[in-house]
Amino acid sequence: MGPNETRNVILALVLSAAIFAGFEFFYNGPARERLQAQERAQAELQQAQQQQQASATDTTDGAAATTPAATASGPVARAEALGAAAGRVAIDSTEVDGSISLQGARIDDLSLRQYRETMDPNSAEITLLSPINTQYGHDAFFGWEAQNGDATSALSDARSQWTAAEGSRLTPTTPVTLTFDAGDGRTIQRTISIDEHFMFTIRDVVHNGTGAPISVRPFGTVRRDGLPEHYKNLPIVHQGLIGAVGPDNNPRQDSFRTADKHARDRVRGRVGEDQRLRDFTVQGGWLGITEHYWLTAIIPDQNERISGYFDSRTIDNRNDYLAAYRGEWREIPAGGEVTYTQRLFAGAKRYELVRDYQAGGEAAGGGAPIARFDHAIDWGNFWFLTRPFFAMLHWFGQIFAGWGVTFNFGLAILASTVVIKLLMFPLVYQSFKSMAKMRGLQPKMKEIQERYAADKQRQQQEILKLYQTEKINPVAGCVPILMQIPVFFALYKTLTVTIEMRHAPFVGWIHDLSARDPTSLFNLFGLLPYDVSGLFAGALVIGVWPILYGVSMLALQALSPPPTDPMQAQIFRFLPVLFAVMFAAFPAGLVIYWTWSNSLSILQQYVIMRRQGVETQLDKFLAKRLKPSAAE
Repeated sequence: MGPNETRNVILALVLSAAIFAGFEFFYNGPARERLQAQERAQAELQQAQQQQQASATDTTDGAAATTPAATASGPVARAEALGAAAGRVAIDSTEVDGSISLQGARIDDLSLRQYRETMDPNSAEITLLSPINTQYGHDAFFGWEAQNGDATSALSDARSQWTAAEGSRLTPTTPVTLTFDAGDGRTIQRTISIDEHFMFTIRDVVHNGTGAPISVRPFGTVRRDGLPEHYKNLPIVHQGLIGAVGPDNNPRQDSFRTADKHARDRVRGRVGEDQRLRDFTVQGGWLGITEHYWLTAIIPDQNERISGYFDSRTIDNRNDYLAAYRGEWREIPAGGEVTYTQRLFAGAKRYELVRDYQAGGEAAGGGAPIARFDHAIDWGNFWFLTRPFFAMLHWFGQIFAGWGVTFNFGLAILASTVVIKLLMFPLVYQSFKSMAKMRGLQPKMKEIQERYAADKQRQQQEILKLYQTEKINPVAGCVPILMQIPVFFALYKTLTVTIEMRHAPFVGWIHDLSARDPTSLFNLFGLLPYDVSGLFAGALVIGVWPILYGVSMLALQALSPPPTDPMQAQIFRFLPVLFAVMFAAFPAGLVIYWTWSNSLSILQQYVIMRRQGVETQLDKFLAKRLKPSAAE
């Protein structure tokens, strides 16, 4: 076995082990955890249904208030909660619909009109916010605290009853005004407006009608009762508490899993009852709770010095997640008033939109810039790879969308592959040139191996001498593989985390580039309208695109120098099957990219090898098939 064959075997084994490990880490492990989480959730729900009295706790800032309380049988139905007698103000815009509860002025009913649960256009809208006493409660509210000597009390919180003019309706062109009267001369007038997208602006005017000065400060809270309805534990995507809350507004985040551990530690007494998951003091910034594609975040006045925190508590056998803050104290003289404005984002994390909010652009209504708001999208630690890659995909996608192409992001992947190939061409050219020469040297190498079969050391020396004579670098063949690793990661991350790829179609049977190829042997590769991806595993659910990828890898191998050792040859013949099975579970967009990339590599390598005068397996195949016809 020559040194190049040994190197190839080691490389193949390392890559195979890496893929198996990655598959276990990113897919099998999370799948087991999801199953365990579902079992735990079911057990917790049964326990909650057996509770005779649901607890309703309150804090000075109203952050843990559960109003109205759940029934004795567990969380109430969403329709029942929305029909409570507290009164509601409707929300109606191009992108969202829902309502605001007059109890606490809570924004707790919001659906996203342009996003559906499934690919079916008639499926339900994505529900982002729900009353906190429902099964997947998630809301945001804002209030005020008052200072009485050394004591602090709530001026308005999640239970305060607000009033609104009859027929009030919040639209992008019609703000609504809510009023709260504390009954002692202190009143709050709140004006809520919404832009064309997902940003609410809350402007409060606190009036002191008492005969003495008062001190007040604002607060805001985003909370979630339990995990999201469609939560999937994806290690590559951050889901949980998030915000630009550190020094210089650096992004900080704590996942749902981290918050769950903190809640368990509190129950077990490992952390103090008043010890929060994270405390911070910062000027401006933003904070909230994020899911895979959606974000609910409070944006205080960017000149406000805030004291914020992330926290989680176990209430009625479910974990309650909180992202909250308190602003600065304000002195209001007798008969005076103070005004404070903050914002709430509740919607989809679209790249261009969050970037525009970050810059305070026109699409965001010209509001104040929001520090590092685009970090709501989880670019990961290798953002210097994922950001440029997504920017290129997005740019191509916009071009194709302008041409009226519905599968624009699929074409963007193909176009981006061409760009990457062009950028890598100088390195790849030298690599393929070296591989072509190595293939041409196969007869000489075989002769050396046969001549010095009994002297392995001399055999290796002669092969190395042959490399030096022919000026061939045997390691050059690894360059294309190594160069593809960061591209693989960047595309995988981009397909997984960005909402632009969600439900993005491609030609044929691929209706979602962020999901796996839905075809398999058991639905006759798409001819039958059945999805069996959740019933079987491995080669049984391998789709058409993974098979095409395996074929392309096999064809690419045919152009590379073949191992002379039979065992190595068997391993290399098995690799296309192994990789095809592994890729069956990856997003279809990633498999399409890799198949297209292999196809371009085949063309590149064939042309280079022909220019070097090397006969390929394809040439031999064509010669055998065309020779009888020529003889005739």
